[in-house]
Amino acid sequence: MYILIKTKKHSMLINYFHRNTLSKTIWSNLWVILLLTSISLSSNAKDKFIIAVGLAKPPYVIQVNNTGFEIELIRNVLANMGESAEFVYTSFGHTPKMLAVNQIDAVMTTNSIMFKDLTKLSDTYIIYENIAISLKEKKLTIESIQDLANYSVASFQQAEKILGADFEHAVTQSPFFLQIADQKRQPILLLKERVDVVVMDRNIFNYIVRKLKIKDLESKFTFHHIFPKSNYKMAFKNTLDTALFNQVFLEYSNSEDYKALLEKYHLYPYMGIN
Repeated sequence: MYILIKTKKHSMLINYFHRNTLSKTIWSNLWVILLLTSISLSSNAKDKFIIAVGLAKPPYVIQVNNTGFEIELIRNVLANMGESAEFVYTSFGHTPKMLAVNQIDAVMTTNSIMFKDLTKLSDTYIIYENIAISLKEKKLTIESIQDLANYSVASFQQAEKILGADFEHAVTQSPFFLQIADQKRQPILLLKERVDVVVMDRNIFNYIVRKLKIKDLESKFTFHHIFPKSNYKMAFKNTLDTALFNQVFLEYSNSEDYKALLEKYHLYPYMGIN
């Protein structure tokens, strides 16, 4: 069976040999086809440095207007490298595959767990602080990662890879566990008591719940600091870009522009990397 996908500029022919696995194959690859189509049809895409990024993670990634601390950070560093950045959004679970796409030059918010070729990985450029969060009125006892096995949990995508084997084992034992692509849903699930615990970055959680007009976070939620901080890197297709990014980012991270960006998104003082 063949599926022909046509656009104004090109067409792609996909051959699926196994009829009985057609449905699964279509859904697992359709996002790549659509992504390639959108890149090829975007104006001046060939002049851009195209970066794959996970879906909205405010205040780091604000997809609706292509802003956020991390987006602006990478855009500024790329500009200092002489490149004009264009961001392509996909679910966080898909980002490790994106470097294999011809048009993609780099992938944001990744690490050595997702990319084994260390020559493609930059130095750490951002640190997330993942924590477990519960409603204070529930008075849950969560003193270690293993304690999550006692509760229903909603995490971000790929959390079991990012947070390690202890977390993966705990949520396997959990009465209910789900991973959320759109992290704006996590605090809502918690507030509606659909889950006992959400696992996500502290700054992302703070940003979302304040948008929900919740001000006194300490009286409403309990923050369980049971995870080590997560260091994130860029993955580049061209290893020359990796070396240049490291050099330029180091200079930028010591600048007043960097401090102003931290203050803009209320991330200063910040547990930085210097």
